[in-house]
Amino acid sequence: MIIFHLHLYQPDRSDPWLEMIFPEPSASPYRHWNERISHECYEPNAELGNYNWVNFDVGPPLLSWLRQNRPMVYMALREADKAGLERWGYGNALAHPYYHVILPLVPRRDRDVLVYWGVEYFKRHFKRSPEGMWLPEMAVDLETLEVLADNGIAYTVLTQSQVKGRRAGGPYKVVLPSGRSIAVFVRDERLSDELAFGGFERFVEALRGASGDVVVALDGETFGHHQKGAEKMLAQFIAHHRDELANFGRLYESGYRGEVEIVERTSWSCPHGLGRWSRDCGCGGPAPWREGLRRLIDWVGETVDKAFEERLGPEGWRLLREYIYVLMGGDSSGYSTEQLKLLEAQRAKLAANTSDAWFFARVGIEFGIAVKWALRAVELLDDAQALEELMRRLGEFVVNGRTALAFCPRLRGPLMAAVMYVALSTAGQTPEKVGPYIVKPVDDEFEVVDTRTREAFRFRHDLLWGSVENLK
Repeated sequence: MIIFHLHLYQPDRSDPWLEMIFPEPSASPYRHWNERISHECYEPNAELGNYNWVNFDVGPPLLSWLRQNRPMVYMALREADKAGLERWGYGNALAHPYYHVILPLVPRRDRDVLVYWGVEYFKRHFKRSPEGMWLPEMAVDLETLEVLADNGIAYTVLTQSQVKGRRAGGPYKVVLPSGRSIAVFVRDERLSDELAFGGFERFVEALRGASGDVVVALDGETFGHHQKGAEKMLAQFIAHHRDELANFGRLYESGYRGEVEIVERTSWSCPHGLGRWSRDCGCGGPAPWREGLRRLIDWVGETVDKAFEERLGPEGWRLLREYIYVLMGGDSSGYSTEQLKLLEAQRAKLAANTSDAWFFARVGIEFGIAVKWALRAVELLDDAQALEELMRRLGEFVVNGRTALAFCPRLRGPLMAAVMYVALSTAGQTPEKVGPYIVKPVDDEFEVVDTRTREAFRFRHDLLWGSVENLK
């Protein structure tokens, strides 16, 4: 049997304060990269019905964006999961941690939250419990697999260099330190790379020499974005090989093909283990800033965790796990503003760890996303000393001749919401909300309420560009 797995993912491109995506000129002629890649990849693959015949995972920030902005694609993905269930007895979709974080590089508590949130998010959108979960960049160690098992995940996907003996296919049994076990499917590196980088003709030629069950896993964006026209070739391949296709659930049902040991702290996209997200390992070219960014984001995590524990105690970690229901639109009235601010600080801290910030050797949009989320996290602590320390660290972090402060917007949060309200009102619109902020004119002032934390801010109408008073 042949299994295709398509990893569908984009980082959360939203501004951490306004939670809307600002224009990204590099994605021209589209407003930003989500729009461009959706047009080139997600939409044509959905129209061709390709997702009905393959396994796939979708990062939650991307799936949420598709639901709001490309409902046709969102519904096609949900229907594709159902198609797999009807055809093979198991859905085509795998879960994904809530953010695309290199799990072995963050504390176990953070891994548990990201995985739990990912499972609950999956349940909400696909209306079932997930059997499998995709690991961001396939970054793995035994502790991460333990966390998957803790959260009811039966299997994940790795690549050949991550298992001793380099056996492809599967499922294979991995015995965990706790005595439990989890299954791994192992992608065929040669076949997957031929398809990802060589194209369909070379892939089909290489496939002729394959035997047994074949697992091909690669970025879903390959089909239409990285390779123009590849979505049509995938559809043609599916049409000619339907009787040979299956999904992970179907093979998992047939039992283990043996037992393997994993190579810890490895990934599918860095031959130096996890170096790409922690040091200048050489991937993509010189990137001496990587280590500095890792230290910065780790410091933010430690600072947020310390404040979180001091103010909320052990109960805070339970609240954090359950906070996913608020993030999915649930009622937050049972939380105090203090709790909401600390929970949002935790969310921002996790988002700051999104792997794309380190992936490329160049410093670009993705680096800025991490810095902005880090700033948002520390701001929410209401700790002047911590914020001053963060700004000092950003000011000393020099990248390409400028400091990381250059990535911090001066107008942000409620002030930016008020400015946008004025601009929209001047243009003849009077919005009730700007992003997550409710803006109300009150006499000569604006009252701006952050619906996430219930904080209220007030600005003098004629002094909008001045200071901000937080109405606590």
